[in-house]
Amino acid sequence: MVEIKAVAEQFHFKISTLLLHAGKVVEAITWFRKHIKSYERVVGTLEVAFLHWEWFSRQFLVFGELIETTSTTIPDTLSPRFGTADNTLTEWEFQPAYYYQLAATYLREKRYAIECSSSMANLTTEVNGVPESVMPSVYVGQYVRLFEQGDTVSLLPLSDTEYTSYALSEAERFQDSYEIIALFRKAYESFQSLGATRMASACSSGMAIEYYATGDFSNTKQLFDSVAGLYRQEGWTSLLWENLGYLRECSMKLNSPKDFISYSLEMAALPLFSGSGEENRENKIKSGPAGSPTISRRENIQQEVINVLERKQSSEGTYDGFNNEIEEVTHLDIHQISLLRMVLTAFVAFHDQSVKPGSPLLVSVSLLSHLPSPVVVDQLEVQFNQSDCNFMMHSAQEDSLPSYSNLHGQVIQDTSSLTLQDHYGIELICFTLSINLRSCWPDNVISVTLGALSSDKLLHTIVTA
Repeated sequence: MVEIKAVAEQFHFKISTLLLHAGKVVEAITWFRKHIKSYERVVGTLEVAFLHWEWFSRQFLVFGELIETTSTTIPDTLSPRFGTADNTLTEWEFQPAYYYQLAATYLREKRYAIECSSSMANLTTEVNGVPESVMPSVYVGQYVRLFEQGDTVSLLPLSDTEYTSYALSEAERFQDSYEIIALFRKAYESFQSLGATRMASACSSGMAIEYYATGDFSNTKQLFDSVAGLYRQEGWTSLLWENLGYLRECSMKLNSPKDFISYSLEMAALPLFSGSGEENRENKIKSGPAGSPTISRRENIQQEVINVLERKQSSEGTYDGFNNEIEEVTHLDIHQISLLRMVLTAFVAFHDQSVKPGSPLLVSVSLLSHLPSPVVVDQLEVQFNQSDCNFMMHSAQEDSLPSYSNLHGQVIQDTSSLTLQDHYGIELICFTLSINLRSCWPDNVISVTLGALSSDKLLHTIVTA
């Protein structure tokens, strides 16, 4: 099959070049689609799948370069017939960036295939070894090895097993990630020049994944942060989940506990679910560190935040390095444009449209959690535009009685429990405060301050309503 594909590649290159030189761009693209369709499913066994994806990627790369270097003018506006049942060509197929992006994507498939097939080939390699002195034969698509016996040098054909061992060893020697990054960057720059922001973001995400594979976590985080902004704006929660998974891992590698907490809480609060089935190894590699957005996975992510705040060691030791960097109390601000606005939502309502100084005022405060597990709030404070009117509420300890006092101008009250359930149960903290405003005017509620996610009061979150 390797030989057949090599011969087909030669014929395809010559035919495409002739068509493009003759100015027949549409015919060249149509021919390319037929060429790809003929071989896209001819992958072969799992052990040699990486050879197919390498060849497949090269087809897109070469044709993209032919499109880019052709002297034929590509029309700025396409006929309405394009993209229809009569002619299924789309405008993207006239752009080199389209082929560079797919070349990078299929080259990444090769990397995934190598990871899956390396362990399977270990036993064969240990028994038979990797052939040496391999070189291309005079026949297209064939390889031979040099065999020296005394002064005699002969060329011996390779068996399928020998060629597989040789090709796998050569593939493992080179890091495809840098070539993949270069292809994605080339596509990104082209899409940006065309004003295709979404397509460019997809290429940025591809670059970030490859930087992550090479251990360059600073570039990974920078690219994923920029891409995540578009995904939040567009509401693409599935893609955002995957990005946040990488950002969490980068925060751990870069020893940034506050970023880790923020990304984790945002992940846990995403309105996204999948089946509870186990992933196979291949899908797990492709899904990245985020995994599937199951209920249990989201609950585990929330618990990991608690473990980090309480400085508990994980079984894998993944976030043990946070102990030296994490502050005594971690502050997170949640407001209308905050990235964490999906985690906790505050609702404040005044019962009266106006109030006179010295008269009681009824204010209803409601808090809604979007996290998968209940959240215990240790302290809640309602702040007005004048600090003398602030109201603070504590969650009472089990061994203490509820109390009510006034400390430094602030009203402090203990209550039996302040627990937020997950929002799917539609259970929120909702209570009404009766406050004597004296000389204060309730122009607006500045913020609602929540206490800790754990009983140790380690997380201090400001939620603005």
